Amino acid sequence: MKNDKIKLSDIANVLGISSISVSRALSGQGGVSDELREKVITKAKEMGYLKVRSLEQKRVLVLHQKPFIQDNSNFSHIMQGMEKALQDANLEYDMEFTDKKSQADLILPNKIQKGANYDGLIFIGGFDNSYMDCIIKKIKNYVCYTGYSPSKNCDCVWYNFNNGSYKQCEFLIEKGHKKIGYLGNNKGYVSREKVLGISLALENHNLEIWEEYYFYSEENYGELLDMIRQNNGPTAIICQWDYTALKLIKYLHDNGVKVPEDISVMGYGNTEMSALCIPALTTMEIHIDYACQSTVGLLLKRFGISDKPCENIMIHSTLVERDSVKFIK
Repeated sequence: MKNDKIKLSDIANVLGISSISVSRALSGQGGVSDELREKVITKAKEMGYLKVRSLEQKRVLVLHQKPFIQDNSNFSHIMQGMEKALQDANLEYDMEFTDKKSQADLILPNKIQKGANYDGLIFIGGFDNSYMDCIIKKIKNYVCYTGYSPSKNCDCVWYNFNNGSYKQCEFLIEKGHKKIGYLGNNKGYVSREKVLGISLALENHNLEIWEEYYFYSEENYGELLDMIRQNNGPTAIICQWDYTALKLIKYLHDNGVKVPEDISVMGYGNTEMSALCIPALTTMEIHIDYACQSTVGLLLKRFGISDKPCENIMIHSTLVERDSVKFIK
């Protein structure tokens, strides 16, 4: 147990320094030299003041940004999963929100501005490269979670969307579908990976690739609706995220098109709402808890081997079959 009689001022008096310097040294903040920090920690241990951050214990900053609306229902799951993984690894950590404006203006995270020191950094989401370059000058050990880009040379945990959409397309083919489309956006790497997976599956099963069934904007909803009404559209469509699929299902319902009777729809992410909507959404489980554990594990490996080559861990998704896909004879 901590000796309640020992105070910060007692440690300060013994070392001949201020209580503020003792506080900063024990909390890992800036404003004190490494030599003085080590002296303070050693003396605090000797005097029985056990509220001390071990020199061997690493401290991690987790930066996240406001998620895309498609990811909102999984965002709390990601944050909770990351916290648990950090706790299981016995790492001290802080979490901080960084908006797009702060990134554009290259404003350092609040805790770093206040002098906090960190051994490692986890980026959650796709941060601007210039902002990342600014931060990693302060924290050299870092991992990106879901923010993969071919232009980045860093440790990263990413989802294998190519493999996932391939499995989705193959599932639809097994259900008798031959005209398969995609709905997402064309701004990011994710859509390109998913479209590639769908196209490869169709090609490997000797089926035609209908590029006119690949829609990259909500503005194409009307075009898709017209195709369905004229009976010359896809029989199934794979959506970029669960949220995309739910919006499509509502739009089709409002315009008299039934899912899965008139068209089958698949999502991605296995969010909570995917099981509650009508019809319940066939989707892909992305194993968030395991991905968070992999992220922390990759950071620990970086701590142990600072000059190791960068790694990209690809998490595969698992099909969750529900009611939004029908079998075609």
